Amino acid sequence: MPTPSFNTWTIVFLIAAVQGFFMAFVLWRWQRGQRRANRLLALLLFLFALTMTEYVLFWTHYMPSFAQMAEISASFPLLYGPIIWWYLRTIYAAKPMTWRTDGWHLLPFVMGIVLFLPWYTLDTETKRAVLTGELKFPFNRGLLTTVQWARVLHLLMYALWNARYIHRQPAVGATSRWAALLNWFFVGFTLAYTSYFVLVQMSFFNTTWDYHISAAMTAFIYLIAYAGYVQPTVFEGFTLAESTHAAKYKNSSLTPEATKSLLQKLDTLMAVEKLYRDAALNLDILAARLGASKHHVSQVINAHHEANFFEYLNHLRIEEAKQLLAETKRSDLHIIEVAYAVGFNNKVSFNTAFKKATNQTPTAYRQSHGKTDNAAEVLPVHSSDNMPN
Repeated sequence: MPTPSFNTWTIVFLIAAVQGFFMAFVLWRWQRGQRRANRLLALLLFLFALTMTEYVLFWTHYMPSFAQMAEISASFPLLYGPIIWWYLRTIYAAKPMTWRTDGWHLLPFVMGIVLFLPWYTLDTETKRAVLTGELKFPFNRGLLTTVQWARVLHLLMYALWNARYIHRQPAVGATSRWAALLNWFFVGFTLAYTSYFVLVQMSFFNTTWDYHISAAMTAFIYLIAYAGYVQPTVFEGFTLAESTHAAKYKNSSLTPEATKSLLQKLDTLMAVEKLYRDAALNLDILAARLGASKHHVSQVINAHHEANFFEYLNHLRIEEAKQLLAETKRSDLHIIEVAYAVGFNNKVSFNTAFKKATNQTPTAYRQSHGKTDNAAEVLPVHSSDNMPN
């Protein structure tokens, strides 16, 4: 066995792992905001930090001295995707987690643990003998290859699953930007992880050259730490839905006169300038235009329109969309163009919101309420889900 030693990269990754453990501890104990969302981030950071610790022990040749750490992270990749999925669902919809609806996401991880039980149940001395080459690893190469590619496929599937989920949500300002950024980093990690198992097949590749996997995990750790510093709502908690309970505003400083004035300004802004047509509109922008705080604007919308901010926007957008669909035909204005005109930035969000409000698809609504070209209106198969800027 080579003499155990550190180099620059292993020192950097060890420091990142320590910081990952620290951030996980802070987030797990964070009392404000959405505790479940923060604890899911904490769990993700902890798994990354533990994995990087194992990798550092391997690279520095200290693993025989810590034999029980060997392969401890083997099944962790089967948890990363589900954790990010649960986190996204929490910040968008605050949907509770149950074993009945969410337990199946853990099945691949449980199967991975069961598969590695012959290794995990070995005593320390036997593991050390395996690590030093005195004994063979208790798995054949074919099985290990199958497991490795199963992890890769699992990561890729969840990267796509999570991206699709984010895409299907309405544009929600800070929430969507953070969700998209988080998943892009996850995609980056997935590609780094996948590339190792592709490159390792090449004759020139050294099996110790898997620093890029830890580099991706390091980037993940620092992303979450930095985002929490520059955008505290990441840890304080934000969701798509806002509470409409009166108790939320029992200590509000907004007087009845100020409420009436703000409501009039809001309604005028939407009726005259049709601000809801702006796909990038969020509560921050609206509050700035009204010269009021986000809290007060949200209070007025909740109390007088009986909806949260995003429901309010969607209502205005759908009402104008209904008017456009009834007054035009497909040759005049395609449904995609209607969606874009009223403020939606993708067809999925528009179709979902429209059907929820009217119990009809936009095409069916146009056929039953307005002019048609006597042909079913079908979205072009080549069109992108994202609307043009």
